[in-house]
Amino acid sequence: MALAFLEDESFESYSERFSSFFRMKREDGIIEVRMHTDEGEALFGFELHRAFGQMFRAAGADRQNEVMILTGTGDEWARPMKAPSSAKPTHEAGRNAAYAPDYGPYDRTYIDGSKLLEELVWSVSIPVIGAVNGPGIHTETAFLADITLCTPDARFVEPHFTLGIAPGDGNFLVLQELIGIKRANKAMLLGQPITAQQALEWGLVTDIVPRAELLEQSWAMARYFMARPREVRALTTAVARQRWKHLFTRELAMHLTHQISGALIRPVSIAGQDDKVSGNSGYFGNE
Repeated sequence: MALAFLEDESFESYSERFSSFFRMKREDGIIEVRMHTDEGEALFGFELHRAFGQMFRAAGADRQNEVMILTGTGDEWARPMKAPSSAKPTHEAGRNAAYAPDYGPYDRTYIDGSKLLEELVWSVSIPVIGAVNGPGIHTETAFLADITLCTPDARFVEPHFTLGIAPGDGNFLVLQELIGIKRANKAMLLGQPITAQQALEWGLVTDIVPRAELLEQSWAMARYFMARPREVRALTTAVARQRWKHLFTRELAMHLTHQISGALIRPVSIAGQDDKVSGNSGYFGNE
């Protein structure tokens, strides 16, 4: 029997499949992925947490994608989901499974948390530009981008310890790698937000860009990348990502399992703790 190559899922198919979480457009090989919830600022709950890894896998498998721009909607990167979750899932059955008693921390935290980061680093083998459109939570995907732009009002918070949770979802691990152990420890242990200017000075972001110019500059950079040969873009991306691959292979599983263990030993709800999530109630006695 003669065998044929299987077709990748089409852009039209997966862009519709993920439309509850991401709005996508593609021009000349450049794919823009914009988080949203009901066309407003993205609400980050278990649903979006899982959808990230699924989206990265699908977009990364599409050979017609050559450069990715990842951004948010409105004036915030992402807000914490209020409990119970109110976002409309793509499949009702998936939502029911996510909250079933036998579908616990292993799936929601370990598998989904691993895939959120691993699929970006391993599966999206093209240059990625993170365009952070304001303050918000779960910015680790933007930090993992090859180029990271942010608006002047962006603030970056590592709130887990302040909330009473061990910081193991990858955000703290990425901060340690990019800004150093002491700075990352201070941000995590004291719950202090990192300003856009600090992020630029410490190497967490590439540039600070006015909000009105954020996507324009992102697209201009993406077009510059497209002027390089396709193979060179892909191989250069592989070289640039190698340190992340080493880091996650060594340490991500340990971080995630410690967060899960702590949550099982002493469960914590983030409901009503918006001030801690935003970094407004951190320790500022040394300032």
